[in-house]
Amino acid sequence: MTNPSQLTDISVTTSVLALDHVRINTPKPYAEVKTALESRLGRLDDSIRDLLKKNEIEAVRVALQKAAGEDGLAIHYVGPHGDWLALKGERGKATAYLIGNVLYAVQMTSVDLAAGLYAPLRVVLYENAEGGSTFEYDKPSTQFGQFGQPEIDRIAAILDERLHAVLLKVATP
Repeated sequence: MTNPSQLTDISVTTSVLALDHVRINTPKPYAEVKTALESRLGRLDDSIRDLLKKNEIEAVRVALQKAAGEDGLAIHYVGPHGDWLALKGERGKATAYLIGNVLYAVQMTSVDLAAGLYAPLRVVLYENAEGGSTFEYDKPSTQFGQFGQPEIDRIAAILDERLHAVLLKVATP
């Protein structure tokens, strides 16, 4: 157990945040939506990380722009949540994604490093009860808005638009 006298230099604060949660339902089957999303967006992969380790900054910048493509977003990580349900007896159709743009994240975290808490963004895709698909995510502007920084707010608004547009494109039957 920690001695309370050892905590004299530590400060803990808690804030309540209001988030706009977005749900996009489509009759389009899960496999089609998943394939469409993963083929549309580029990937942040180890080759980009290797360039960063080698300090090849301009090559990193070019690779990040290429990965972000026309939608301005790339997949950073794919979480196979449906597969993990095998631990409860049956796999499901659900995937979590970390999606973002490192160049935008750098702009935000250069203003406030805590913005890295929400960059990249989390999106979940799952098969819904009707046999179609559902995307869910928290609107970036409501996550980043807590920092009260105009530059972060500006980029968050761009992320709102880009994320919503790409998810609608891949969800449209």
